[in-house]
Amino acid sequence: MVMRRRGWLPVAVGIGIGMNTVRLRARLHAIEVIEAGEETATDAPGTGPNSSSYVLLSVSGMPLTAAQRRAAEAHAHRHGLEVLDLVPAELAAHRVLDLARMVEPATYRAARLARGRGAFQAVLVDREVLARTRLPAADDPRLAERSELTDFTDAELVAVVQVCKRHAATTTDLAVLPGLTGGGPDDGATRLPVQRAAYAWEPARRILPALRDGAILLGAASNPPATLAALGLSWLQPVIVGGDRVRVTSGTLRHSALTRRRVAAAQVRGAGGRVRELLGAPAVAPDVPGGRRRPPPPPGRPSPAEIARQRAGYRADLAGGLDRFFERPRTTCPWCGGGELAARLRGRDVAQGKPGEFRYDRCAGCGHVFQNPRLSLDGLDFYYRDFYDGLGATALEEVFGFSPEPYLDRARQAIPTPRNWLDVGGGHGHFCNVARTVWPATRFDALDIGAGIEEAARRRWVDRAYRGFFPELAAEVKGRYDIISMFHYLEHTRDPLAELDAAAAVLQPGGHLLIEVPNPDSPAARLYGPLWPGWLIPQHQHLMPAANVAVALQERGFAVQETRFGEVHQKGDPVMALYGLLQRLAPSPSAAWRTAALPGRARAVRALTAAALVPAFAAGLVLDEVSRPYLTSGSRANAYRILARRL
Repeated sequence: MVMRRRGWLPVAVGIGIGMNTVRLRARLHAIEVIEAGEETATDAPGTGPNSSSYVLLSVSGMPLTAAQRRAAEAHAHRHGLEVLDLVPAELAAHRVLDLARMVEPATYRAARLARGRGAFQAVLVDREVLARTRLPAADDPRLAERSELTDFTDAELVAVVQVCKRHAATTTDLAVLPGLTGGGPDDGATRLPVQRAAYAWEPARRILPALRDGAILLGAASNPPATLAALGLSWLQPVIVGGDRVRVTSGTLRHSALTRRRVAAAQVRGAGGRVRELLGAPAVAPDVPGGRRRPPPPPGRPSPAEIARQRAGYRADLAGGLDRFFERPRTTCPWCGGGELAARLRGRDVAQGKPGEFRYDRCAGCGHVFQNPRLSLDGLDFYYRDFYDGLGATALEEVFGFSPEPYLDRARQAIPTPRNWLDVGGGHGHFCNVARTVWPATRFDALDIGAGIEEAARRRWVDRAYRGFFPELAAEVKGRYDIISMFHYLEHTRDPLAELDAAAAVLQPGGHLLIEVPNPDSPAARLYGPLWPGWLIPQHQHLMPAANVAVALQERGFAVQETRFGEVHQKGDPVMALYGLLQRLAPSPSAAWRTAALPGRARAVRALTAAALVPAFAAGLVLDEVSRPYLTSGSRANAYRILARRL
């Protein structure tokens, strides 16, 4: 009976391969083809070594003829593109599949948060965009004499395209260039480094082909005909997917089945290494087909050397003790001034695992919850360091850029079309970037105290960036804005009432203030205790009940138009609480602020603890979905949003 049941595996997989082939073929055939001989009269490209407004970055052995270069630049000009990935009309079999799997051409250009994707063989980049990226190529002295650099590896171009897409969010695309043939080896030697760079934060996608093959082989003995059919369809898949749009390079199909499976095996080994890195082990570069070594981590991922440099600074900070990171405890509520305070909870930093214990008190009079004692300015610097920038910048980029939906929901407000919008606590500018799809004619400025806000300006995600504290900049921006947003910002501030005073002073009469903060009265806050992500200990210093914020706004001349709970609820509380538990039980020994006496033993403990928690993580995903109807009814959501109008 077991063997018969297994016999259905190759049948099911074969059907899946067929359906996926149709999907991938439609993707590749949605890529535009550059018209041969097309030229532009605006820049007259190719008339001099540095006359073009574009720079060509390509892998070794990928020269473009003058005619191809002119046609590509003309296509970019005609379509208003600042970044154009040039897809060769012929590619090795595995490259055809990788291209189709990585990119959705129909939505790629308009998707403001999409990862940069392409064939990673040659890319045209506007000079001004390249300069804003601050990539090493932007400072290459060879660009002063010529408009191309042709010595990149495929994996290096992955990083280039990803960074360029962020700096040209809606002016990046890809197109097939006739006559261009994929350069570099076609034996799969570059495939693992490329996929490792492209799927750095999606390791599961790298091992799916190996899982597919495993399922086929499990049923091979029970159903040999279906197994052969599935393997045959898999072998022919690149030819069918590419069709006449991106043809498979002659000779590569014959060896592609073996090449792809050798790389798949290496992917499984590489995924294990990625897991070890997440658990705190140092990165190890496994061998890849062809006897090569994989390249260093993509730009932005912290290297062991960088972590070691930061560790020296953390040691110096911790040598002075933690007392200087705290102010004197308060005896009265910072919101209403009442003196009836009671301990609400004690907790630790589980997001980063930095040392220290933090107490939060609750006012019996108004229900306000606040950190007591409050972090000093030195404490804020210590506990914020390497979270939103520095060592943690790339990880937070992935978190904030995971989906545009939360930003779209926040932008879709029933208000008159805003002329000027100020996002206070704008971070890296993700909200402003996405909100332009809702309000395309609106000017979006943003303010924050971190360096990320300056990066947002370089990406053109915000029209103007202010770096500093809002109350201190209020006089400078007074009267400029008809809407101000504060999304998960007030809880981070030292004095939220002062922030509301600043908003009242800045907003024009009739302007709107939009606030979203965690809900301290949510059942989730009680259920998960100090592990609840809404506490974000110790960064969150104040958690305000919705009624308190509404009254404070009315006292400052606002009319509250809406207080919303349900759909504001954020997913992931159970899973994030479990991650916090992992951090408490077995913190990562590779963190720059930790020094493990026996790092190997600490990594083993973390690995075993994580393995033991796997069933709990799976249950957490289920609990998150099952509990959602309950938590999104009434005022139980883990966050709320208030829209108020300045009278």
